[in-house]
Amino acid sequence: MVFSMFATVVAAEELDTQAKFDILKEAGIFEGMPDGSAGLDQEMTRAQFAVVIYRIFEAIGQPLADAPASFNDVADTHWAVKEIGAVQNAGYMEGRGKGKFDPSAPVKKQELVKVVSVILGLELDPSASVSGKASPWAQPYLAAAEKAGLIQPQDDYTVNAPRGYLVDVTYSAYQQLQSAIKVTATAKQTGAKKVEVKFSKPIDDSKATFVVKNGLAERTVDKYTVSDDKKTVVLELTTKLQSADSTVTIKGVESEDIVANFTAEQERVAQVKFKSDKLALSVGANNLPNYTEAKVGYQILNQFGEEVSNVGGNLVFQAAKATAQATANNGVLTIKTSETAPFYVGETVVINGYLHLGTYAVTVNETLTVGQPATVDSVEIKGLYHPENKEINTNSTFSDYVLLIEVKDQYGNKLDAKQFNAGAFVTVSNPGIFQVPAKDPAVDNQGPEKDQVGIPLADPVITPGFEGTNIIRITTLSGKQYTYNVEVKKAATVQKITLLPPSEVIAANDGTVKIPFVAEDQFGNEVKKYSDLVGKITLSPDKKQKGTDGLELKQDYVTKEAYIELTLPAFDPNQQIAVPYPIMAWVNGTSSSSQLTLSIEKPWYPESIVGLTSDVSATLAVNATTEIKADYVKVKDNYGRDKKLSDLFKDGYKVVVSVADGTEDVIGLSAPAELSGANDTIKVTAKQKGSDRIKVQLFHNNELVYSYESFVFTVVDSNGIVEYAVEDVPKMSNKANREVELKVVGKRSNGTTVALPVSAYTVTTTNGLTFSNGKLSANGIENGFDNGELKAKVVVTILATGDRIEKEVVVSNATLVPATIELKDANGLKASDGVVKGSVADLLKGNGVIQNVFGTLKIKDQFGFEMNAANKDEGAAAIGQFTATVVNIDDVDDKATKLTVNGNGGDANTVTVTGLETGDSFTVIFTSKASGVSISVRVVAEE
Repeated sequence: MVFSMFATVVAAEELDTQAKFDILKEAGIFEGMPDGSAGLDQEMTRAQFAVVIYRIFEAIGQPLADAPASFNDVADTHWAVKEIGAVQNAGYMEGRGKGKFDPSAPVKKQELVKVVSVILGLELDPSASVSGKASPWAQPYLAAAEKAGLIQPQDDYTVNAPRGYLVDVTYSAYQQLQSAIKVTATAKQTGAKKVEVKFSKPIDDSKATFVVKNGLAERTVDKYTVSDDKKTVVLELTTKLQSADSTVTIKGVESEDIVANFTAEQERVAQVKFKSDKLALSVGANNLPNYTEAKVGYQILNQFGEEVSNVGGNLVFQAAKATAQATANNGVLTIKTSETAPFYVGETVVINGYLHLGTYAVTVNETLTVGQPATVDSVEIKGLYHPENKEINTNSTFSDYVLLIEVKDQYGNKLDAKQFNAGAFVTVSNPGIFQVPAKDPAVDNQGPEKDQVGIPLADPVITPGFEGTNIIRITTLSGKQYTYNVEVKKAATVQKITLLPPSEVIAANDGTVKIPFVAEDQFGNEVKKYSDLVGKITLSPDKKQKGTDGLELKQDYVTKEAYIELTLPAFDPNQQIAVPYPIMAWVNGTSSSSQLTLSIEKPWYPESIVGLTSDVSATLAVNATTEIKADYVKVKDNYGRDKKLSDLFKDGYKVVVSVADGTEDVIGLSAPAELSGANDTIKVTAKQKGSDRIKVQLFHNNELVYSYESFVFTVVDSNGIVEYAVEDVPKMSNKANREVELKVVGKRSNGTTVALPVSAYTVTTTNGLTFSNGKLSANGIENGFDNGELKAKVVVTILATGDRIEKEVVVSNATLVPATIELKDANGLKASDGVVKGSVADLLKGNGVIQNVFGTLKIKDQFGFEMNAANKDEGAAAIGQFTATVVNIDDVDDKATKLTVNGNGGDANTVTVTGLETGDSFTVIFTSKASGVSISVRVVAEE
């Protein structure tokens, strides 16, 4: 193994020899002396040096192959026989003649340098030499090492090498070998939504990104955890993995992507497990034990030992006790018996259970011991939670902060809020900072996933409250205490506001515009959150007071940041000069204010057409066609701003296209050659060789506004085409409505692509593939598939030249399943960048929030076609074939109307959201039950 890529050795970082020794010792390459010192001034034997070389390769994850030592002075019982044999076999060390290795002799500098030079693959010059004393055989190696910067020139290389010299040279080699070896990775599934990735050496995780592909579906990585040694990363996904060959692609670690393959398996129930070996008696009247009822918690676990939710199936328990009846509900097994056969403490009860899951069943059989009623035994404080991770201060809404806790009884079972409240009480050290509820302080359904017990904070006894540290103290009835310190800082208050002019012109008919501003607190920090600004600043003119025009502070419900919106006054279409419009903002209770006079320019209007988009083919073969649509026409207003032609039609605008010279001899235009509606199309047909310049004219109420005359169509015949090409055909489906365009083009000598008419070539297909109207279809192919695929051929014959171009087409009979999901506007909702926004009315109408949001999904199958659940073979796109999980709820006012999710995590058509009001937001994760592909959508209820 020679690392020949090294021509120059990069200088090691500036460390002293002791520091280098410490690093090599940590890596397991060097050992200290018996007295614990590094022994840098002492010598090292050749056997010890062989061990160092062997360990270097172990440390970099490239261990040397074992081989027997062939020296007559190295017995099989020698302490370093394995290492000497390995380095000899690798070609790194040789004997000293006559079959001897001389293991106890000190290693010399020139021997050391030669070995390291060979390992690093330094380029040798046989005629090179060094000024220092050295044996002839060593000269090329020493010269190469000096040239590469591996060593500094020495007076004498024939002397024994002290350990310090060996450390310096070995450290440089070790550093270079580490950097030369590419990082590799392995992956394995460790949970229903977890993948563990192990690297061959530590990585810089700050530069790493991870992409998980599970079969056809790309899984979203929610978060990942990196081990202390930087060699293991655990990925947590937003959705569960399905059974499929899968990959993790790691970007940013090496120059090329690292790919780790693993086989994923779908979550399955593997075990029903009791949380304790005790049956806890229930509490009866007067808080005394109820000897006719006992309970124990249970878990349903998957093959990874994780608790499974939404299990389904039929779970039944039986208790081997007279008159006993067992009932399982929400993870608690309750066993009731009659007063004639009560439980007694210390009694053992055999419990059998089975969970029938359709195709298989999971059983449990355990003997539990009856114990005293469950009480609060331990409390683990998880931390203070706020849905937006806001830092707590004296101006905070304290009820938005919750101290998350995990409560367990003496049997190790988790307890809910009611059980905690019955077995513990909570106090604070300073109620002037904040309080906690005096009665029943803990509540359920808290935290980011609404699945934890929490203690909400409450307002202080005085307003405003004090800053400082408040100690929350939890005391159990058994006397155990747990504390948590909460530091409440003095709130930042808005002290300054500056209005800024908009970056673009304001036209009188713009309707509304955003006014940039900068607000600052007393520390000079920028204040952006709406909640920190509302009620703190005053705007003039005030839109709410004036009613017609003016300023208004509004909230971006996605970012929760504030923005100032100006509603412009009603405009005069005859306005010809700029109109000044003064605005003002000031911070309430301060002298800080900002004034700005805006210039409202005359109304905008469509002024010019500046071209056509590349969607319009400018070069055509005879008889080929192209189209001009509204979206293909570039329009600008009188201020140079882009405008959509389709938005202008309602105001009496239209576009008329004609040939500039009035004669349609080279190209022909479909009649009428005008665009006045969003769905209008002008068809352009190439008639004969030549060029035609066209006029693209903008009219308003039949009066010409602008004429664009710089677009030229070039029509070529077969003589102008130097070669023909057929684009590769993607894998096709044999299902209906999955036709694929066959793209046949010509190319001119200047590289220009020429659109060809279908009449310019013929197409021959095999194995049931058909061609019609420029498209290939595999619909109807039923036989001939091997492992779900069939290969067919497409032969294109160019009529002008006789050229034959052959393409292979792979046809699949796979069931259509969702493969990618995008967002689109639908149901009155606007979708972009993973966010769906709409009014409360639009979100709630019809079948409700989840179904309306589902309507914004653009679901594509594995062949790239948008799916329609109403079509045959496309039922996997139906809402009932997806699950919907709502997380990260931000309920702006849960005191007045609480946002509630029912059936969360179930089939998407059964999940409902109630209590939605303006400003509420949440994330819903839709997951296909057919393919496992998912999408996370942030839903925002706007005004």
